[in-house]
Amino acid sequence: TTAPARAAHPLAAPLAGNILHVNVIVGDEVQAGDVIVVLEAMKMETEVRAQRAGRVAEVMVKVGDKVAVGDPLISVA
Repeated sequence: TTAPARAAHPLAAPLAGNILHVNVIVGDEVQAGDVIVVLEAMKMETEVRAQRAGRVAEVMVKVGDKVAVGDPLISVA
């Protein structure tokens, strides 16, 4: 028997801004607390951290993208 697939959990932008860094690619393993995206808003950098451990299933943003509050950034399964 195989283990059931884990549902992917999207990580949403906590604030509106521009994507400065994307630190992961699809397939990367992440741990809870890892910085996976850095946003810039009003000249301040904000680190977006993984909420749980898992594997990156999808990357929805790239450097230079503008995002709004709640936009999905990364999906972790």
